[in-house]
Amino acid sequence: MIERYENKTEGGIYGDTDYYNYDSALAFNYSSYPVGRFSNEFGYHSMPSLQTWRQAVDEEDLWFNSSTIQLRNHHYPAGGLNTTNFPNTTKGMGEMTVAAQRWYPVPNKEDPIANFSAWCHTTQIFQADFYQSQIMFYRRGSGMPERQLGSLYWQLEDIWQAPTWASIEYDGRWKVLHYVAKDIYQPVVVTPFWNRTTGLLEVYVTSDLWTPATGTANFSWVTYAGTPLNISTATSAPVAVGALNTTRVLSANTNDILASVNPADALLVMDVSVEGALPNTNATTTFTHRNWWHASTLADAKLVDPGVSVAHVGEVGGGNGKFVVTAEKGVAAWVWLDYPEGAVVFFDENAFWLLPGESKEVGYTMQKDETGGAWVDGVTVGSLWDNTVP
Repeated sequence: MIERYENKTEGGIYGDTDYYNYDSALAFNYSSYPVGRFSNEFGYHSMPSLQTWRQAVDEEDLWFNSSTIQLRNHHYPAGGLNTTNFPNTTKGMGEMTVAAQRWYPVPNKEDPIANFSAWCHTTQIFQADFYQSQIMFYRRGSGMPERQLGSLYWQLEDIWQAPTWASIEYDGRWKVLHYVAKDIYQPVVVTPFWNRTTGLLEVYVTSDLWTPATGTANFSWVTYAGTPLNISTATSAPVAVGALNTTRVLSANTNDILASVNPADALLVMDVSVEGALPNTNATTTFTHRNWWHASTLADAKLVDPGVSVAHVGEVGGGNGKFVVTAEKGVAAWVWLDYPEGAVVFFDENAFWLLPGESKEVGYTMQKDETGGAWVDGVTVGSLWDNTVP
């Protein structure tokens, strides 16, 4: 065994990589990501939820750039016990603001608390989106010359109520990032990669299984209203992915295939289903995953009101309780189940997308309940469309 501790040699042969880039213009530019054998640290900060802010901040201070909020933001550090270094904290607050404005429709709600909450949530969507992009890239590296076999994001949990890089808030509430990480770190995933300069769009299937897996990938194009688009790409492809590896299942150029389509109203839906075996087992298991690719930024997308609704079925806390989420009228982007203060709950899935007419059953786990089960009645559902509603 050759020890390579503290080896700083750059490139795809040696060692690990760190990546912190707060220029959000480069967030989804894969050529800006480092190539290495293991990504041991990367991240971007986001705001915690309104419920978490209320644990530490008075109601009159609940606005995005209030003095109290800014002083709890330590990116960039004030330097010692300095409570007047607003130029430093403003840089970090500005990075979150610009990222949200650049990539998503941003809220401008009449109610100031609702507006603050929506802005906090949008920073979380960017954080999750950015991490997902990197995780997909690093995982794809398992089938590239660098043979990358791992990634760790910064960071897991908060130590106080503040803007941080964490995916779990101070009391245990999951941010958008934690749900997205749970999804994109599944054993088998389907992932899109688009070169904005050349127009090359590729779709890969990546597997962390220790033995080969085989199955099928399916592709469909739709508008945000759910209308099918006649795009000249394959509708399916066979999948044969090796152990701890990646295989390409689709390649096309958007300059050609989307020439007669409004990119702001075009979505690629990717599904994969393969059969394989989990490590240390011989039992065959079916692994499925869905992903989405939008041809324009969501800030420019022709979003429609998806008409999302939620209903609870089963017994609260009885082990069979679940929520049924439905999109009635259009594609629902970044569907978000939220719950009130007084409980700590995590859902089996969250921050997902739905096609019009599609329903998803979502189970949940209660870590703490001080409401006697009443939190269930306070669960709400929304989507990115809500940012466009005053």
